[in-house]
Amino acid sequence: MAGVILDAKDKKILYELDLNGREFISTIAKRVGLSKEVVNYRIKRLQEKGVLEGFHAIINPSKTGYLVYRLHIKYQNVTPDKEKELIQYFSSHQNIGWVTAYEGLYDMAILYWARDAYEFREKCDELLSQYGKYFHTTKQSIILQIHGFKHNYLFNSHDYTEAVVGGKVEPAPLDEIDMKILHLLAADCRRTTLEIGKELGLSPNTVKYRIKKLIDNKVIVGFRTIINANVLGYQHYKLFIQFYEHTEKTRQKIISYLKISPHVIYVTEALGLADLEFEAQVKDIAQLHELIRNLKLQFGSLIRDTSSALIFKEHRINYLPSI
Repeated sequence: MAGVILDAKDKKILYELDLNGREFISTIAKRVGLSKEVVNYRIKRLQEKGVLEGFHAIINPSKTGYLVYRLHIKYQNVTPDKEKELIQYFSSHQNIGWVTAYEGLYDMAILYWARDAYEFREKCDELLSQYGKYFHTTKQSIILQIHGFKHNYLFNSHDYTEAVVGGKVEPAPLDEIDMKILHLLAADCRRTTLEIGKELGLSPNTVKYRIKKLIDNKVIVGFRTIINANVLGYQHYKLFIQFYEHTEKTRQKIISYLKISPHVIYVTEALGLADLEFEAQVKDIAQLHELIRNLKLQFGSLIRDTSSALIFKEHRINYLPSI
C-alpha cells in the first residue's frame, strides 16, 4: 500500500513527538538539528498531509473515578445513511470516548466511561432501545488495563517504555479546575500553560504546578501523538487472543512478548470478548500473518484461538466524560 513518504528529518521529528507529544519545539529542534521555525513548518506540513492527527494527554480514567467498557457490534440491515446517523448519535453522547469501525469479527466498537457496571448497562439499554434492531450481535467487555507503546516500526527504534492506564488504583482527589485542565490537555496536550491559564483565568505558574501534580499522582501518565498509520501506507488491525491457561503468569508472558514487537502499539487486558487484545500496524496482511504465526510458535501451548479485525476508521469523540 502506497503512502506519504517521510524524509529523514520528518522521521526524526515524528520520533521525538512519539516519545513525548508535549515536547518543546526548541528541544525537538536541538535534537533534530533544525531551527525552531523549520520544525514548526514541518509539523504543520505533517498535519496538512494527515500524518499527524493530534496530540493528547494519556489520562488514567481509573484515577478520575471511571471504569472503561467496550461494546462490540455486528450490524444487520445498516445502510451508509444509518451508520452516519449512529456516528452522530455517538458524537453527542457525553460518556462515549471513541468509536472504531472494523472489517471482520465485528463492525463497530464503542468505548464507554461509566462509574460502575450498572451505569454502563443503563447506557447500553439507551443505545439498544433506539438502534437495537440494526444490531445482529453485541458483546460487552470491561477494560482492566491498557498498555500503550511507541511506534517502533516507523523508526527502527527499540524504546520499550509504556504508558499504562487502568488497574487497581484509588481515584485521585481532583477538583473542578483539575478536571478542566485534564479536558484541555486531553483534547490537545500541546496547549501551553499560558494558553490554558488564559482560558481558565489562572496564572501560568498555577497551571504548571497543577499539571505537575497530576503527573506526580499518575492521573496523567504521558503525552501521546496521534500518528495516522494509514496515510503512511500501513494497515491497523485489532487482534483477539483466547487462552487455554487462564493465569496471570500466562497473561504477563504474552504481554512481555508483545511489548517488544515493533508493530504492536496497544495491548488491552479485558474481561469479555477475549482474554487479551492487542493492536498492530503492519504493511500488509502477509506481515500480520507473520506476526500471528510467530506468536503461536512462541506460545502455541498457551493460545487456544486468535482472531483479527481491520480497523479502517476511528472516530475520536471525547477523551474524558464531560464535567
